[in-house]
Amino acid sequence: MIHFYFIGQFILLGLFYKNLLENNPFQKKIVTISIYSGLLVLAVQYLFEPELFFKFNLLEIVVTSLLVVFFALIYLYNMLLNTKKYYYITVGLIIYLLASTVLFLVGNLTIDLSNDFKLITWNLNAFFVLVNQLFILYEWKVSFKTNKTINETI
Repeated sequence: MIHFYFIGQFILLGLFYKNLLENNPFQKKIVTISIYSGLLVLAVQYLFEPELFFKFNLLEIVVTSLLVVFFALIYLYNMLLNTKKYYYITVGLIIYLLASTVLFLVGNLTIDLSNDFKLITWNLNAFFVLVNQLFILYEWKVSFKTNKTINETI
């Protein structure tokens, strides 16, 4: 089931950032090509190694997560000159996905280590999930407060 999570997250967040980049057709094309390329790489890998569908696939995690980070960084770069819409969500995603990717990569190296050490990596991942959720909550709060202030002045 984790494959559906990573690929679904990749597609949805890729489309989210593609939609946000509507003012720049070149960047929008880069995101579209990256989504298709990432899905093609994973499809080819699963075609040649179907047993990976039943295992923990590190290439899938790296490709999907780092491409979403790339999309978020493009959008963050565009925000330097534009309004800061979805700023905190973008920063939270970058922090979470980078940390999570590193922890998943390290997770395979810790297989032979003690359970206590393995638990540290999973607790760190849970911490970064919480950090990401707090960034999303703060974005919601900032957006809601702004809308409430606008509605009160009208």
